[in-house]
Amino acid sequence: MTEETLIKYLEFLKTECLRHSKDNLVHENELNLFQLGVDKFKILLEKSELNSNIKEKINDINFYLSPLVRDKGFNVLITLLGNFWTSNIQEEENNAKRVQLISEELENVIFKIRCLL
Repeated sequence: MTEETLIKYLEFLKTECLRHSKDNLVHENELNLFQLGVDKFKILLEKSELNSNIKEKINDINFYLSPLVRDKGFNVLITLLGNFWTSNIQEEENNAKRVQLISEELENVIFKIRCLL
């Protein structure tokens, strides 16, 4: 992987984040597809002969996409009320926020890597 390919892939991941979070609702399958892209990118990054400083900057990106931890009382309340639809919408909104944060982080890393090159 060259530096140019790296920048293009990071731009692609950032664009995917923005595309998924455009409607402020990110479904579980969209997260899974994005995670597959991230996993493929990490494998290519490990195999590349890029500068270790650049690899370190990329490895610092938080691609953590698992659900946010909620208060147990909140989960019990939702279950008791039986408002499944509300909890799904809220989870999709939380997913959108996480994806937007990843997008911002990717943008910062792209800028830092371009400065290093």
